[in-house]
Amino acid sequence: MRYSTSIGIDTHSKKNAVCAITTQTGELRETILSEDPAQLISWIRENDFPEPVGCVYESGPTGFSLARSLMDAGIACTVAATSKLSYRVDRQKNDRADAKWLAQQFMTGSVHAVYVPTLEEESLCHLSRLRGEVAADLRRAKQRVSSFLLLTKTDYKLTKKRWTKTFYKWAAGYEFGQPADTFTFRMKLNAVLRLEERLCEVEAEILRAIGSNPELAARMARFTCIHGIGKVAAFSLVCEVYSFERFCNGASFASFIGLVPSENSSGKKVVRGAIAKQGNSHLRRILVEAAGCYSRPFKAVRSEDASIPEAVRAKAEKCANRLKKRRATLGRRKLSPNKAKVAVARELAEWIYWIAVLPA
Repeated sequence: MRYSTSIGIDTHSKKNAVCAITTQTGELRETILSEDPAQLISWIRENDFPEPVGCVYESGPTGFSLARSLMDAGIACTVAATSKLSYRVDRQKNDRADAKWLAQQFMTGSVHAVYVPTLEEESLCHLSRLRGEVAADLRRAKQRVSSFLLLTKTDYKLTKKRWTKTFYKWAAGYEFGQPADTFTFRMKLNAVLRLEERLCEVEAEILRAIGSNPELAARMARFTCIHGIGKVAAFSLVCEVYSFERFCNGASFASFIGLVPSENSSGKKVVRGAIAKQGNSHLRRILVEAAGCYSRPFKAVRSEDASIPEAVRAKAEKCANRLKKRRATLGRRKLSPNKAKVAVARELAEWIYWIAVLPA
């Protein structure tokens, strides 16, 4: 939709820089306001801008509260996807210049809108992100323990893999030659144990939220039919995407999570590189992890849950067989395991989209 007045808002500081551009005359009005949405709404109404009026600001740490306040007041507001904004070539970078640039991009229709969730949807998304944060902290804590063992030339040979019950029992009783090393190792190990407990608490809260919301559980059931997608991954898919119908096809959804190749082509020369990584990094990590299971042998089994439509169960079984063959083909081509995993994740994203939009 084209607006007669485009208002850009820079929300990345304690004061909001605001720039309004009238489309017909090119008239520009600027101001600096507080973070209070009521002050912005009053300023828009006092200036009596030509209707319709549209506001835009970048997605980021300020969230969606400003967008909700403006829409409740009857003022259209778009939250711009930061990763999809065009590259800036100007050398002026400040709050006023950012607000003006946003208004200009909005006026020319160059802004990709972000879906504005409800308060309940956003709170569930916060829970999903928390799980990802704790899991990332746990991975780093485990890496610190492994690095310390390598640094002190300490070999663990009781089992092939670490982080088993045997490893924890060995680590609890192991004594280094120097008391300071023993204390350091115990502290690093205790950090891992605390984070594992915290991760269990977060996952338990996720399961509680699923159990108290039948609609959420019903939407998740479609995704848990897919091999490699468990309850936590399905929960993240539902909470992060909200509505799959807003994408036109599977490739559009893959682009949303940054699982499309970058490109630097000109004329007849076509050059495609690594994935773009422009989009939802949380979902991208989850799908790449899920794609890892296709490198191991498994037998695709159709879900017997009668509450899930037969078409969905058949599609999920077809997805498992297709991706299993795809991963085997990439392996025969001697492709790097990481590249093969990302390639499978990219196709998995398209299957997820089509399974999500299948009619009940």
